[in-house]
Amino acid sequence: MKLRIPRPRQFGSIVRDLARRDPDEAEAYLDTHQEAWEELAERNPHDAADILEAIDEEGAADLLADLEARDAADVLDEMRPEAAADVLQELGVERAAEFIAAMETDQAADLIGALDPDERTAVLHALDPHTATQIEQLLIYAADTAGGMMTTDIAVLPVGLTAGEAIEALRRLHDELGSNLLYVYVVDEEDRLLGVVSFRDLVFARPGVGLDDVMEPHVVSVAADTDREQVAELVQRYRLIAIPVVDGHQRLIGMVKVAEALEAIQAEAGEDIAVMVGAGEEETVFTPVSRSVRRRLPWIAFNLVIGVLIAAVISQFEATLTTYAVLAAYMPLVALLAGNSGAQSLAVIIRSMAVGELPRGRAWRAIRREVAVGVIDGFVIAAIAAATAAATVGAFQDAASPTIDPLELAAIIFVSVSVAFLFAGFVGAGIPVALRRMGQDPALASNIFLTLTTDMVGMGGFLITATLLLT
Repeated sequence: MKLRIPRPRQFGSIVRDLARRDPDEAEAYLDTHQEAWEELAERNPHDAADILEAIDEEGAADLLADLEARDAADVLDEMRPEAAADVLQELGVERAAEFIAAMETDQAADLIGALDPDERTAVLHALDPHTATQIEQLLIYAADTAGGMMTTDIAVLPVGLTAGEAIEALRRLHDELGSNLLYVYVVDEEDRLLGVVSFRDLVFARPGVGLDDVMEPHVVSVAADTDREQVAELVQRYRLIAIPVVDGHQRLIGMVKVAEALEAIQAEAGEDIAVMVGAGEEETVFTPVSRSVRRRLPWIAFNLVIGVLIAAVISQFEATLTTYAVLAAYMPLVALLAGNSGAQSLAVIIRSMAVGELPRGRAWRAIRREVAVGVIDGFVIAAIAAATAAATVGAFQDAASPTIDPLELAAIIFVSVSVAFLFAGFVGAGIPVALRRMGQDPALASNIFLTLTTDMVGMGGFLITATLLLT
């Protein structure tokens, strides 16, 4: 196979697409074009990471082993931690430690945290003590907190320096900090955060002016245990490119960059989608099968209970269904329509909670709004569904069974759909609000509880209405 690409970016895109279509062919090509692979990893680690994630772990490890440590670290930075951990486990401990040592501490901590416990211990022992200590200090924080997202590689200067001395100090820190040189934080002799200095103010300040006269003393900061949602909200609200992290004594211990905050928003949204349907909140395609089974099985079993409850409700109306068998054809329609309406309300409320648009004081107002939307939508859809049912009932009825008057069926559909939509709006908005009040994740299997309610109310309401009107 020949790939004659004039620009590295185009080359990376084409090989990445090839790896997604035919991983074996892409791996074979890169194995025989070592220089092209090394240049791609150096110039476009994003594309190189996508390629490694597309092929099998053993092949990805072989390609990664051919790179310089710095380039390999950049590629690992761009990979999902779980995928990168799978690749590293195919390498020897010494080689894995070499690559991790070349990474920034926060990214290295994420990667090591994704390794199996035994592998994690072995890699940490293979690192130099200083690097291992830095990483271990980050591993004590939960991944979804500011401490778990922060980097400890930050520009910190003592308050006693002048602007001229600060600029000289930053020149020396440039090579060490690289992309982490975002803000200059000013601390006292006990490392307590006193202020932040922008590079613009520092450059235009007179050389003899002290940092305390140039810095902004009112700093937006977060504690190490602050939830990532709140961190992301503060970064967005104050339009920051990084936010400092302090301990209980206001000592500066790190900072969270805007890239990590954005990743946190994406991760939170993904977790909400997963937990809405009962999957593990941190589950990915790289999660071990046994762990996924343990997380999903209880909710699937709960779905079984829901099915039994719905069957029990339907069985109470056996006489009605036996007499008017055609009702069975229209009964799922009510539950389906109500379920879709409730899912819309559920999604709106959970999204609003995730981005901080729904404080506790506005919760009841939001529920009333969703009920109003459900009622209006319900009347419109109920009218359309009733007219459709009345027009089609003749095609479904058995001549040997008692027939239902089209107007009676239309009335049954209209009443049951209207009532089901009202309940769907209330429950779809109310479930996440109730879960939050109980201190639980608002998205926790909320779709399962919604399905239980809309199915029981939809089908039960339909059969109750039919029984009252037809008997």
